[in-house]
Amino acid sequence: MSERLRVGVVGLGIGQAHLLAYVTAPELFEVVVIADTDEDRRTRASNDWGISAVATLDDVLEHELDVIDLCTPPAFHEAGCLAGLAAGLHVICEKPLVRDLDALARLEVAERASVGRLMPIFQYRFAPGIARMKAVVDAGMCGRLHLATAETAWWRGDEYYAAPWRGTVAGEGGGAVFGHGTHAHDLVAHIAGPLTSVTGQIATLVNDVETEDCATGFGATSDGGLVSMAVTLGSVRELTRLRFCFQHLTAESSTDPYEPGNEPWTFDWSTPDLAAEAEAIWGDLPSSPSGFPGQLAAFHHAVTTGGPLPVTLADARRALELTVAWYDSAATGRRVDLPL
Repeated sequence: MSERLRVGVVGLGIGQAHLLAYVTAPELFEVVVIADTDEDRRTRASNDWGISAVATLDDVLEHELDVIDLCTPPAFHEAGCLAGLAAGLHVICEKPLVRDLDALARLEVAERASVGRLMPIFQYRFAPGIARMKAVVDAGMCGRLHLATAETAWWRGDEYYAAPWRGTVAGEGGGAVFGHGTHAHDLVAHIAGPLTSVTGQIATLVNDVETEDCATGFGATSDGGLVSMAVTLGSVRELTRLRFCFQHLTAESSTDPYEPGNEPWTFDWSTPDLAAEAEAIWGDLPSSPSGFPGQLAAFHHAVTTGGPLPVTLADARRALELTVAWYDSAATGRRVDLPL
């Protein structure tokens, strides 16, 4: 395999953002082919990007590639991942990876049997505020977690749900908890550790759709810290906000709805000495790109050096188990312990 990875991108909705990340890193990636079943969209994309465009994943797999990047609706993720791994390719797949734990188990088996590796997308992890937060937690500076909160307040209306697969369990797999709040919830676990339980509520209050568009969830981490999560797709002013109250630190994210890990973050330490120690740690952090460019660059490093993937199927399992448990709790009214 060459150091410059040859990529095929399937799905040109969110796939356009992936394309931008690839073409701005030509030393790492060459996009060989793009695909979309919508003829007008793939023709426009081919003209815009100057890249050969085809209709289907099968057409993509006829090209000489190292990686396929799946940006299709969630209902097609499992089949696409399995096809890519069976072809001996690395696979990158947008969130939500799959809709149930049986499907995830099939992907785990397939990845173990393949020379290719499978990376789910959680691009919100790759941002300077998250890097600073993670560095001081990993350094043991923060002390015990008291409370973590995650708020995802977005707007989704008729334009979003015009795609016939959206707003349906069959097409989207779930609603606000499954496909929208999952980024913020992943960041809570990434920083504070996996949840050991969840009690959840869901409701459909904003749109006339099958899936939920509002939800609240409450849980705990292994060291007893409490976690509060809220999601709505009915917020006229969009924001995403994370807040962590540790024994020695209170930290709050940016409120940028789609890049909460970017600056500005605020860090309030219990002592000046801890603040100074944190500044020294942050001064040694390497500079790296945010969002999709950051995750894809880390993926390139992993597969060309044999190192660990920056996001793994274990991360996808943790996120999916939280969602499954949340839905179970909402249906039964009981707390659900994690992992499942």
